[in-house]
Parts: sequence; structure tokens; C-alpha cells
Amino acid sequence: METFKIPEGHVGMFGYGSLMSKSFIETSLVAKNYNGPFLPAHLKGYERSWTFAWPTELPLYNVDSTFSKDYILVEGDTIYPKYLHYLNIHEDANSVINGVLYVVPEADLPLYDAWELGYERFEVTHLIQGYTIEGGPVFAYKALPDFTWEPNDDYRQHVVDSGYWKIIEDAFVYWGEEFAAEFRQNTKPFAPSILRETKKIPWTDPPMEKVKELKAKFKY
Repeated sequence: METFKIPEGHVGMFGYGSLMSKSFIETSLVAKNYNGPFLPAHLKGYERSWTFAWPTELPLYNVDSTFSKDYILVEGDTIYPKYLHYLNIHEDANSVINGVLYVVPEADLPLYDAWELGYERFEVTHLIQGYTIEGGPVFAYKALPDFTWEPNDDYRQHVVDSGYWKIIEDAFVYWGEEFAAEFRQNTKPFAPSILRETKKIPWTDPPMEKVKELKAKFKY
């Protein structure tokens, strides 16, 4: 079995959604070229689905530290969906999902935790298939209970942002069709009607209490 060695001062990360995209990691998180190991891998005991639900009544930071509110346009009407949905994993003893294994400087974990607001980071070292892990732990993210919701086909309630889906497609281009086919096979699908392009309007005085409460749960 191949050894996945984590350098000193680093931790392993298993990405199963946007973190499968090398270009996304380089442009949105570390803002530099990533030259470490970046390998296809599998996680046992978890199922992947679109059940992370971010309530649009809560503000999210933009890259320029401003705030905005998401909406969609449907036949000229402005609609503010209740939830924006992203990929999530939950325990299922009979499931195995594919994803990507790479390393992160331990000092960058607060950045990852902040990006994954509404998720919790947990250790999955013993659940990685295909590699012997040496040198440190491997982490993944899963939704906190308050941010877990099964989407239906009502775009007024649930939306998957087409921009997020493009990040997933970018990962498919990088890893190839076999990887993409396996992703589709072991991911619960969403209704096509909720895949929408979201737009943003500035949010000048957003309610920050819940966001501050979430940040207080960080491990740092």
C-alpha cells in the first residue's frame, strides 16, 4: 500500500467538494501555487449529498471583506431562496466516496475553518482507503446539525449555486471522466430545477450575532 507522508508542521486534508479543485484551492484559499501531494483517495463510512444548507438570512464574507445577500432571477422576478446548498457528508457504514488527499500547513487551519463556516472539522485518518498515513492526522469537514437540510425541488426554498457547481466541474476536468463518474455514482443527486445562477446585492448592516457564535466554536 502506498504511503502518504505528511510533512512536519502540516496536516492532511480530504476534499470531497470544492476542495477537490486544485485551482480553487490556489486562488481562493492559499493564493499561491500548491506543490505538495494531491492524490485521488477514498473515504469509507460516509455518504456524500447536497445537504449542507446555508440560511440566506445569515451573512457571508466576500473576498473583499464586504457582505452581500444572494438572490436569483426567475422570469424577471427577484427571489431570495431560503437556503443555499453545498456538498456534505454523513455517516453511512456501507458507503465509500472518492475525493482528494493533500496537505495543509497547520498554521492555515484557521483560514480553512473560517471558509468552512457552518461545517465542523473532524479527523478521518483511520477512514482513508488506499494509503498508509504517516506524520500527522487527516481532516475533513461535515455540516453542523443546524446547517443540515435535505433539499427538495422548490427553488424558492433551496438553491445550488451554479458557480459552486462549476468548481466541481473544474475538479472533474482535472481528474478525468472516471473520477467524475465515480463522484456521480456515490453522491445523492439534487433536483435539476434548483441549480441556479445566484446574484448578489450589498448588505450594509448584516446581523452578525449567529456568525460570531459559529466562529466562537473554532478550535483556535
